[in-house]
Amino acid sequence: MLEQIATRKEEVRQEIKETFEELKAALDKRCNDLLMETEEIASAKRNSVEKQLDGFRKLVKQVSHGHRIASSVSERTDPGEVLSVKKLITNQLEECIEEYKKLPLEIEEIEVIIARLGTPALSKEISKFGSVLVDIDAYSIESGLAIPLATVKKERKFKVALPAGIDKAASYLKASFIKIDGSKEEGRVVIVNDNNTAIVSCTPQSIGGYELSVTIRGHHIKGSPYQLSVKAPRDYTTLTNQRSFNVENYTGGVAVHTNGEVFASSDGFVQVFSEDGTAVRMIGSKGYGNGLFECPFGLLLVGDRLYVSDANLNRVQYFSATTGQYIGQFGSSGNGNGQFSSPHGMSTDGKGNILVADYGNSRVQVFKEDGTFVQVIQCDGAATDVAIDNEGKIYVTFYNNPNNVQVFSPDGKHLLHTYNNPHVGSSRLQGVAIDDDGHILVSTFEDISKSCVYALSPDGKQVELISGLRNPHGIALDKDGYIYVAEYSKRLRSLGESVPDNKLGLLSLPFLFEFKIVVSK
Repeated sequence: MLEQIATRKEEVRQEIKETFEELKAALDKRCNDLLMETEEIASAKRNSVEKQLDGFRKLVKQVSHGHRIASSVSERTDPGEVLSVKKLITNQLEECIEEYKKLPLEIEEIEVIIARLGTPALSKEISKFGSVLVDIDAYSIESGLAIPLATVKKERKFKVALPAGIDKAASYLKASFIKIDGSKEEGRVVIVNDNNTAIVSCTPQSIGGYELSVTIRGHHIKGSPYQLSVKAPRDYTTLTNQRSFNVENYTGGVAVHTNGEVFASSDGFVQVFSEDGTAVRMIGSKGYGNGLFECPFGLLLVGDRLYVSDANLNRVQYFSATTGQYIGQFGSSGNGNGQFSSPHGMSTDGKGNILVADYGNSRVQVFKEDGTFVQVIQCDGAATDVAIDNEGKIYVTFYNNPNNVQVFSPDGKHLLHTYNNPHVGSSRLQGVAIDDDGHILVSTFEDISKSCVYALSPDGKQVELISGLRNPHGIALDKDGYIYVAEYSKRLRSLGESVPDNKLGLLSLPFLFEFKIVVSK
């Protein structure tokens, strides 16, 4: 390894020297070109002045000649000669006057020759030219990307993985946290080095969109820049501002775009709603080909890409979320790597990985965004949904393992602990979501009277209840903290921001007709 480092160092040194020799040659050539241009401009100016001076010299010569002729008149006595000389002098003066009229009153040229070299700007560019780096991919945002939410005036942390064995690696990092709307306010950013891990801590000062950038020697690391939506503080004791949308078919999944559009899986298609609940378009239709569905179930939005799991066709298809155009798919029926048996809910870690709850195979599978298989996380039951918190931990709910939410390490290799909720009874767990504060939202179903969403505090002990739901499944959060719940009894509910209260709150939502999405804040 030492020999490889030494060899690579010499290769880089030689590359730098050769590059700067080329730059020196280019600068020398440019210098000579500018000197030649200067000489050409000066020569043209000299020629212009000399031409004008020649005119003046010619005029002076003519005037001097006329003066000599006039001086000779006094020496002549013959009237005829005097008259002849007078006529000659008159002609000479007229010629001088005509020549004088042609000449400018002063030289029509200036001495100015300006060199515009832009030295300060060029020096600045030269100071930034080139860089010597380790592998950029060795620096990456390790955790904190899964949930694109933050709370105003509350610290938000991101873990940045650093390459091992590089001294002072964290000192090369720079981070900025600024508002997307262009305002000058900048969130406070602190970088702390901790055993080959840098903790980037930022505190947004107002509600709205922010962008976090983390760079190494001026280059964005993997995962940077990252968008965050900053919302007001909240709790789950009381929910208000209930709304509803017409769905008209069974729905198991829900996702919300940053532009406010709501996506709901339905019977053979995905229905898209505007923020006010108006149905604006459908994606897909019933069938078996590309872009078609038999039983669309889980939904996941990654940027402008929509992922849809099909519980019957055992595949995941992805589309443009804005146009609905089919892009690709992955998966097939089976129990091998990359195969599914009734895929359900999905989640993303924010680092380019997609996790799919493989219901029939009692596991969660991890894929790249293009569908490349990564790994299997084996579970203790039929996995219905999966979510990831800001520390990268993986949460899984199960249909046939009531009361339990299993939590796995970020690499999926270790079961860290299990949340056992005695309040759930024998209810089946359907969906799971996590907010930026670490609250765990779990949808459960036993019968119509015992269908609800539980909100667990980050330590998993405190339980708050959102009741009045009918067979709730998928859960999603939007950029403002609204909670959207897909009800498989042909409707979808959205529960919005909560209002602070001093006691455990219970929201009993009114009975709704079939085919509805309900929104609450």
